[in-house]
Amino acid sequence: MVAVGHAISPKAENSGVISKMIRVMMLAPFLLILSGYLNRKMITSNLSQSKPTIVIPWFAIIFIIIAYINSFHLLPQILVQSIITLDTILLSMAMAALGLTTHISAIRQAGIKPLVMAMCLFGWLTTSGLFINSSMQSIFQ
Repeated sequence: MVAVGHAISPKAENSGVISKMIRVMMLAPFLLILSGYLNRKMITSNLSQSKPTIVIPWFAIIFIIIAYINSFHLLPQILVQSIITLDTILLSMAMAALGLTTHISAIRQAGIKPLVMAMCLFGWLTTSGLFINSSMQSIFQ
C-alpha cells in the first residue's frame, strides 16, 4: 500500500502509511477480543479448571511502548531514521525468508482453521481501517 502510494504522490504515500499504521494498531484489540473469546470457549467446554487469563503478545506491548516514545519525539531524528532503515532491511529479509520456507504441503497440513483466522483478521483490519479512515477524512475535510 505504501509502495503504491509512493508511486502516485507524496500525499498518497502519507495516506498509505497512515492506513498501514491503523491496520497494525488494530491488531492489539483484535488479539484481546480473540483471547477473551477463546477463554470463554474453554470455560463453557470445561476444558480448563484454572482461572482464565487474557494473553497479550509481547510484540503488541512493545509496539504500543515504541509508538508512545515516538509520539513524544524522545529519540534523536538521526536515530529514528537509522532504526527505520534497519527495520526496512530486516522486514525485507523476513518476508523473503517466509516465502522461501513456505510450502503448499505445510499449508494443507495446517488445515482450514489458520486460514479462517487469517481471513477474520483481514476482515477486521480492513473494515476497521476503512471506518477510521472515513471518519478521519470527514473530520479533516
